[in-house]
Amino acid sequence: MTSAQMAALATLAEEMSFGLIRVAHDQNLLLADVRQQDLYATWLALRREGLATANIGMLTDMIACPGLDFCGLANAGTISVARDIQQRFDDLDYLYDLGEIEIKMSGCMNACGHHHVGHIGILGVEKHGEEWYQITLGGSVNGFTALGEVIGPSVPQRAVPATIERIIESTANGATKASA
Repeated sequence: MTSAQMAALATLAEEMSFGLIRVAHDQNLLLADVRQQDLYATWLALRREGLATANIGMLTDMIACPGLDFCGLANAGTISVARDIQQRFDDLDYLYDLGEIEIKMSGCMNACGHHHVGHIGILGVEKHGEEWYQITLGGSVNGFTALGEVIGPSVPQRAVPATIERIIESTANGATKASA
């Protein structure tokens, strides 16, 4: 979120939500107490700022810790990786076809992004002074708790979005074959 978007959101919160913005566990922002007759105007204002993407529960609605950008404990960045994934998966129709997929990302073993319980988990690690990312699959906290399993060796930062895409494609192809 840019500083201009943050300023616009603060102004909108003042006008429509008693000046309150809440942050949900899944890192979505909530404007509480918006009057029903103001919902459409609020949505239009959010849309003008690029803040009205209907992707809750979708692959691009991920949880990520602040990573190296803001945390001294982190081994790897997360914000740029999240941005790269969002850019690669920017088609809402495709995301809706995929259904709910939770990506959770942490920049170190402290697991502030809860990577170990994401359907797809991404853990940033440092190898020889470079950022690498370990991918896990199968984590969950919805209905039953499961820790994701590491699927192979870690990948460099530039390969994370393509790796996620290969996982999605192979899973989608496997589901199609199984139902045939």
